[in-house]
Amino acid sequence: MTQNKTSGYYRNEFNKIAWLYDPLIRALGYFVGGERKIRKRVLNLLSIKSGDKVLDAACGTGTSLIMIGEMVGANSEVVGIDLSPNMIKIAKSKVKSANISFLNTNSEDIPYPDNYFDKAHISLALHEMIHEGRVNTLREIHRVLKPSGIFVVADFGNPGGLFARFLFKILMLVETDTARDMMKRGLLNEIKDAGFIVEEVIILFRGIAQIIVATKS
Repeated sequence: MTQNKTSGYYRNEFNKIAWLYDPLIRALGYFVGGERKIRKRVLNLLSIKSGDKVLDAACGTGTSLIMIGEMVGANSEVVGIDLSPNMIKIAKSKVKSANISFLNTNSEDIPYPDNYFDKAHISLALHEMIHEGRVNTLREIHRVLKPSGIFVVADFGNPGGLFARFLFKILMLVETDTARDMMKRGLLNEIKDAGFIVEEVIILFRGIAQIIVATKS
């Protein structure tokens, strides 16, 4: 377990809108084939099996974590971490399984020992962090993941085609500089620099989003 110096960056907006997060994501999911369908596609890439210890970093209101809990069964350990107290509060209110737990803590300094988790996941969170925060988070996930453990990331991609690039530019108007910084530096490069081996990249919505499957080297 480490005591990292964290970036100190946190967008408190997420704490303020926690009550609105689930209905908003459900509404947005309607335009891409359904929220649960997209989440299931991402989570299936973890190749979860019974007995796995699974980490969901920046878990928000816990929707993906609950789905992971359903996939692994009662004999597994599923942990969600998030910096927003209100997000965690909502997540806890939704959970009924004893094998799921939540921690209101920073993904840049994960309070678990080295090589603890079999699988790890983070979706649509890295682009909300400054570069230092992304680097710290990716290194911490690498640290707590077991050798050859699977790490799945879903986030913005590199859109191809005029229409996709047009939509992406509109999307970037409501995003912060952190998202543009991640695009400029390259998320794939940051994942590799953290020590992961990228096994597969799945392009979604003409490149607007991507799913990255990596393993711990």
